[in-house]
Amino acid sequence: MTGADFNFFGSIFIKKNKIDDVLCCILATLPDIYKKGLRTNAAKKMTSMLAYNLLFKAIKQKCPFNSEVYMVNKQNAIRYISTIISSIERDLIYLEKNS
Repeated sequence: MTGADFNFFGSIFIKKNKIDDVLCCILATLPDIYKKGLRTNAAKKMTSMLAYNLLFKAIKQKCPFNSEVYMVNKQNAIRYISTIISSIERDLIYLEKNS
């Protein structure tokens, strides 16, 4: 997580527009079947989707000091990204077989 505007006790503070741009790019690259699955009960059962939703919470925390930045839990964000990388292929195969 480079590009942080400020670091403080394990949290990094990044401008909202940077985070939103990255998330938009990630979402744009995901297959439609996966994006649809994120909005269903399947998201609670699949490892990558659960991690994806937790990643959103970890990186889009409101900052109590400045409404222009998100407070990012760097350690959790890295953990969730690793989980998504290791499980997304398996989850996509499952979704394709069951759609």
